[in-house]
Amino acid sequence: MAKKHLLLLCLFLPAISLSAQLRGLVTDSNGEPLPFVSVYVQGTTNGTVANLKGEYSLSLEKGTYQVVFQYIGYRQKTERVKMEGKAVKLDVQLVEEAIELASVEVKANAEDPAYPIIRKAIEKREYYLKQVDQYACEVYIKGNVKVLDAPKKLFGQDVGDLGGSLDTTRQGIVYLSESVSKLYFQQPDRYKEIMQSSKVSGNNQGFSFNSAQDMNVDLYRNVSEFGRNVVSPIAGNAMSYYRYRLQGAFVDEAGRLVNKIEVIPKNFADPVYRGYIYIISDTWNIHSADLFTTGLSTQMPLFDTFYIRQTFVPVAKPDTWRMFSQSFSLVGGFFGFKFGGSFTAVYRNYDLNPQLGDGFFTNEVMKVEKGANEKDTAYWNVTRPVPLTVEEHVDYIKKDSIQVIRDSKPYKDSIDRKENKPEWGDLLFGYTWQNSWKRYSWHLETPINTFQYNLVQGANVRLGLIYSKFLNKEESKRLSIGGRVSYGFSEEKLRGAGDFTLRFNPKNFSQVRVSGGQEVMQFNELEPVSTLINTYFSLVERRNHARFYDKKYVKADYQREVANGILAFGVVQWADRSPLENHTDYSFFFREKREFKPNIPINDFLENDVLGNSHALTVGVSLRFRPGQKYMDYPDRKFVLGSKFPDLWLHYRKGIAAFGSDVNYDRVSAAISKNDISIGVFGVMQFRVEAGKFLNNKQLYFQDFRHFLGNETRLGNKDRYMYAFKRLTYYAHSTRGAWYEGHWEHDFKGLLTDKIPGLKKLGWNLVAGANVLYTTEMKDYAEFSLGFDGIGFGRLLRFDVVTSIKQGKYDGVGYVIGMVLPMTELQL
Repeated sequence: MAKKHLLLLCLFLPAISLSAQLRGLVTDSNGEPLPFVSVYVQGTTNGTVANLKGEYSLSLEKGTYQVVFQYIGYRQKTERVKMEGKAVKLDVQLVEEAIELASVEVKANAEDPAYPIIRKAIEKREYYLKQVDQYACEVYIKGNVKVLDAPKKLFGQDVGDLGGSLDTTRQGIVYLSESVSKLYFQQPDRYKEIMQSSKVSGNNQGFSFNSAQDMNVDLYRNVSEFGRNVVSPIAGNAMSYYRYRLQGAFVDEAGRLVNKIEVIPKNFADPVYRGYIYIISDTWNIHSADLFTTGLSTQMPLFDTFYIRQTFVPVAKPDTWRMFSQSFSLVGGFFGFKFGGSFTAVYRNYDLNPQLGDGFFTNEVMKVEKGANEKDTAYWNVTRPVPLTVEEHVDYIKKDSIQVIRDSKPYKDSIDRKENKPEWGDLLFGYTWQNSWKRYSWHLETPINTFQYNLVQGANVRLGLIYSKFLNKEESKRLSIGGRVSYGFSEEKLRGAGDFTLRFNPKNFSQVRVSGGQEVMQFNELEPVSTLINTYFSLVERRNHARFYDKKYVKADYQREVANGILAFGVVQWADRSPLENHTDYSFFFREKREFKPNIPINDFLENDVLGNSHALTVGVSLRFRPGQKYMDYPDRKFVLGSKFPDLWLHYRKGIAAFGSDVNYDRVSAAISKNDISIGVFGVMQFRVEAGKFLNNKQLYFQDFRHFLGNETRLGNKDRYMYAFKRLTYYAHSTRGAWYEGHWEHDFKGLLTDKIPGLKKLGWNLVAGANVLYTTEMKDYAEFSLGFDGIGFGRLLRFDVVTSIKQGKYDGVGYVIGMVLPMTELQL
C-alpha cells in the first residue's frame, strides 16, 4: 500500500512543478490600479485580464516568456519573464500612449482624416466577419453585480441586508459568479458552448448565468442587441449615425500604426455608441475598442449605461486577429437602489482548425456538464485567470458559510417557525405553512383574497387549500394537489373542485394534470373577461360583460416534448353543462340609468337548443412544431431559447357521441406565429395567423363553438394581444363554421419616441398593431391601433387608440389601457 502511494506521489510531483503563478499589480504612472488590463504571452492567446483592482495572475510552465501588458489608451509593455516552477511577482507600470496628432492639414469645412480610415474599415468589415470559418477556444467569465446604495425601506417594508449582501454602508455584492467554458464556432452563426465549471457565490447547487455567446458583442456585425439594436461604428450604414474625429495614432511594439478614432453620434437619441475605436492602418481591422451606450433604461429598466472594452490579439498571419478580452460595465438604478455591474471574459488558446465531426453543431447551443458546480476551491485557485479582489474573496467565504448554515435543518426549522406564524396580512393574501427541510408547503386561500362579484352568483367567495412538494433538491420536479369550495350568496349555492398536477421531467417538460368538480365557467373558457374586470364593471359601472354556465366535469391533460421543438398536448374531458341565470341586479352606481343584460351570449346565429343542458365527451390533441429550436441543456433541466423560424400549431378537437354524450363534431385548426422578429434599428415585430374549420358540426352547443378573445371594456390584457382583439364584441363572431384570424404588432423600440426629449425620459415606446377576423357567419372584421407601451410605475401599462371596421364599414374608435392581468392559461 505504501509503495502504491509513493508511486502516485512520484507521478504527480512533476505535474505539480510544471507550472506556477505569475502574479502582480498593474498601475498607471501615478500608481493607480488599472482594471481589465490584458496580460498574455506574446504570440499566443494564453493569458488573463487584471481584476477591478489591477491585480493579475497567469499560470505558466517552466521556461522563458515574453509577457505582454496591453491596455486601451496606454503604451503596450512587454516583459521578459523566466519561470522556474515557483511563483513570480511582477508589478508593471503602464504609461499613457503618446498619441501623435495627425500631421494632415485640415482646412475649413474639410473632412476629418478619420473618415478615410473608417471607410476602409467598413469596406473590410465583411471580410473580417467571415474571415475565420471556424474556431474553438476556452472562455473564462466572471460576473459581479453590486449594490452601490440601497434604501432601508421599500413600500414600507424593511429591505434588510439582502441575504447578507449589504454592509453597514448599504453596499455589497448581490451576484458573483465564475464559469469556464469551451466555445466552438462555425460560420455563419453556429455556436456551441460546453460549460465545464461554474461557481455562484452562496449557491453551491446553482449554475452561473454567464454565457460566452451572450458576451459576444461583435462590432463587425452591423448591430448588437441590448434591448434594442445598437449600430456598430463600422456598420455598413454607420456614416448615417456617426461623426468621426481622428485623435491621433501610435505605433505598437510590432511596428503597426494604430489609429485612435473618436466615435460621435449624429443624434444622441439613436441606438448608438460613444467613445473610441482603434483601427490598424493597412489591414484596417479593429485593434481595440472603448465604447459606451446610454439610454438603455428605456428598454432595460434596471441599467441605463453600458460600457464595453474589447482587446484583440493576432493569432495567425497575415491579418487574423481574435478577441482576447472583453469587459462589460453597467450602471443603473431601480426603486431607490443603485446598481453597478461588471462582466469580464478572457478568450484564450484559440484553435482555428478544430477537428469537428459532422453533426457536431446541433440545436443544443449550450451544455452544462454534470458536476460543473461541484468544483472545489483548489480547482478555482488554479483555474481562474482573473484574480479575485479582496471584496470578492470575502463574499465567497461569507456567503458560502451562510449557505451551509441556511441549508441545515435547525436553521430551516427556525425560519419556518417564524414564517409560519399567522399574521393579519394573511387574511388578505392567504396563509402558507411550509416545511423547508422536507420541501413541502400548504397554502390556504382566504375568502377575502378570492372575493369576486357577478350577477349569476352575486358576491362569491372561495376557500382553497393547496399542497405542494418539490420532489428533488434542484426543485425542478413538483407535485401539487389542491381543492377549493366557493359559495355564491345571491345564488345560495355551494360548489367545489380539485386538481392534481405532477411535473415529473423538466428535461422534456412532462406534466400530467387531473381535475374535476363543479364550477361556474365562461362560455369562452379562455376567459375574455377576467374576474377582476368583471367585478369592477358590474359593481362600479353597472355593466355585466361575462356570460356563465354551470359545469360538472372530470378532466385529464398531459403534455410532453416528444422531440426537440415538438411539444404535444392531449386532453380528455367529460362535462355536464347547464345554463345559468342572473340572481341579483345590485351595483354601487347607475341603478336608475342602466339595466343589466341577461346571462345570454349575444350572437345573431344562435339556435335555441345550443344554450340548453348538454353532456359532452371531448378529446383534443395539439402539436407545436418549432423547427430549429435552440436550447441549453443543464444537468437537471432544459431551457428553451427559441428559434429564428415561426412556430406551427396544429389543433384537433373531437366531440364524441358515446356514453351518453350529446355532442358530435370535429374541429381542426392551424396557426403560425413568431415573436421578437428584429428589424434592426427599426424595432421588433411579431405576428400570429390562424385558420380553422368544423369538418363536422352535426351536434354541438355554444360552449363548443370557436370563440375569440374580444374586449368591450377600456381595459385589456397586453400579454394576450397576439391572441386577442381590442374592440371585438365577446360572442357576436363565435362560429360553428370556418374562420380566419390574424394579429400583427410592431414595437418601434424608441426609434421615434427617443427623438422626443420628454418621451425619451419617460421611456415610452411607440407600438402599432392590426387584427383581422373572418367567420362564415359574420364575414370580415378588422381593427387598427397605435399607442405607447412602457407607461407608468414599473412600465407595466400600455395605451392604445383603436379604430375598427366591420364588413367593410367604419365601426368606431376607442381607447384601451393595457395591463398584465391574471387569466386562464391559453390552450387554443
